[in-house]
Amino acid sequence: MRRVTFQLILFLILPLACGSPENSDVSRLSQRQQQVKRYVDMGWNSRNLSALGEVLADGYVRSLNGIPVVKGTVELKAYILNYQRAFPDLKVTVDHWIQSGEQVVTVWTFDGTNTGEFGEYVPTGKKAIVSGVSLFILDDENRIKREDTYYNELYLLQQLGYSLIPPNLE
Repeated sequence: MRRVTFQLILFLILPLACGSPENSDVSRLSQRQQQVKRYVDMGWNSRNLSALGEVLADGYVRSLNGIPVVKGTVELKAYILNYQRAFPDLKVTVDHWIQSGEQVVTVWTFDGTNTGEFGEYVPTGKKAIVSGVSLFILDDENRIKREDTYYNELYLLQQLGYSLIPPNLE
């Protein structure tokens, strides 16, 4: 009986104690994690792109799936605006944090409805939910100098209704 009671308590209380970072007390996060949270909240969620300069280091670089896609604050603003136009209701939620020294790793979920053009793709009106991982490297002043993001772009496009066409091998 004790074992069942203990398991029941563990099952009910543990999820509350390990709440998601999005809902956790910001003061419990390290300074580096707080800076990454500010970046996600300001840039991606609240659309306060003018404040990105406060959290990014000079020479900031962002890569996507190993390919550099952004250099500097101006390019990052344009990059984020592309996503915000395509998914006006987009929300990025940080699901988990890992920190080691100057590095902060986030596991995140992107959620949005495609009602605007997305690069060369026309709006589909379909909802997409994609998870990914970002590695942030911060400088001595806790400003983000590098972001390496990995997610399945094909899965995102498949949710919007696109598919791969096999190559013609003839």
